[in-house]
Amino acid sequence: MKSILFAKNISELFFQLKSNKELTVVGGCTSIEDLPDKSISTHGIKELNYITRHERFLEIGAGTTLSQILAVGQNHLPAVLYEAILSIANPIIRNMATIGGNICIEEHNHTLFAPLVALDTKLVFQSPTDTKLDSLQNLKKIPEGYILKNLRIPLLSPEVSIFRRIGPEHTITQHSASFVFLGDTEKNSLVDVRLAFAGPFVFRSRTLENSIIGYRLPLTKKDIDDIQKMVEEEFQKAATDQMISDVVRQQFLNLTRYSFEQLT
Repeated sequence: MKSILFAKNISELFFQLKSNKELTVVGGCTSIEDLPDKSISTHGIKELNYITRHERFLEIGAGTTLSQILAVGQNHLPAVLYEAILSIANPIIRNMATIGGNICIEEHNHTLFAPLVALDTKLVFQSPTDTKLDSLQNLKKIPEGYILKNLRIPLLSPEVSIFRRIGPEHTITQHSASFVFLGDTEKNSLVDVRLAFAGPFVFRSRTLENSIIGYRLPLTKKDIDDIQKMVEEEFQKAATDQMISDVVRQQFLNLTRYSFEQLT
């Protein structure tokens, strides 16, 4: 028989985790097909459910629901994050699903992973005695003895901002992925490029992005062909030994070309 516990605050959450090593921390449970035998939910813990706007970034508690984030308003969120959340399921699910739950699923990187990686999101982990900060792109699993406390999401407004979902709508399968392109220009030159893909695996290459920065605008067909070749080579390296279909791979490459064509 499966059991799920609730905690009033973080202190009680850590007490329960220390008392019962078999407990798994869960959020809204909207993405879990088979609940762990023993789990404890972050639902109702106010210290994990908040949104604070700073000058350069948003701080969002891991237990904050997707609907609460949407309520901040389209003009106060990075465009790719707003579009990504809006593409997830329906309002009923978004009322329960949490931002922490969306990025902590281990089997498959869900919808918010690519936009949050492209935005250089940082994660704050907390233990009973310590906190640590790390990049979302480095996330493999929650560090032992820690919980995900909040996310720090930079407030970026690039000139070109593209989010697309790959795969079936309103559900996650092995053919699901998300794609993000961010681009900024200055004096007819590319000064910032961010290209992220997440699904069966996560792809974002700073080396690739740095090699594209500096291209003069508007991009020519030859420029786009050259960039596309670099992207394909880097993506192929990352995709080696990964479970990705030819269809998803081609959709990523098509979206990449489309994104750079917006700079012609």
